[in-house]
Amino acid sequence: MKDFAKILVPVDGSRKSLQALDRALTLAGFTHGEVTCIHVIPEVPEGGPRTREMEKHLKEDGDIVLKKASKRAGKNTKFKTRLVRGAPNIETIKIARNGKFDHIVMSTTGKGGATGEMLGSVSNYVLHKSKVPVYLIK
Repeated sequence: MKDFAKILVPVDGSRKSLQALDRALTLAGFTHGEVTCIHVIPEVPEGGPRTREMEKHLKEDGDIVLKKASKRAGKNTKFKTRLVRGAPNIETIKIARNGKFDHIVMSTTGKGGATGEMLGSVSNYVLHKSKVPVYLIK
């Protein structure tokens, strides 16, 4: 099962995305693999003081999400976090490719508007554009 040596997990702080992280951590435990958890901060257009305040708030929120993720990982798992800026769908694909990840594990819906049987726009994009296997956690 060395296929699971490097697992990428995008999280947005939602309950579902943290469930996907839990599944990835379980897989990594079985395979002695490494999990990298990313949180993507949306781009904020340049502007005045309000923009700087929004930027600060988004970064603080991202740090909180990744801190929660780190607590879930514990100390016995090879675990990394990354806070990145951009569009979650595009950044997930870019990081998966550039980091030579074996798999992506993510939730089908997160903080977006998709509910019920729908596939969220980020997970739909990643599923169709990824060159590595994508495991969707419903």
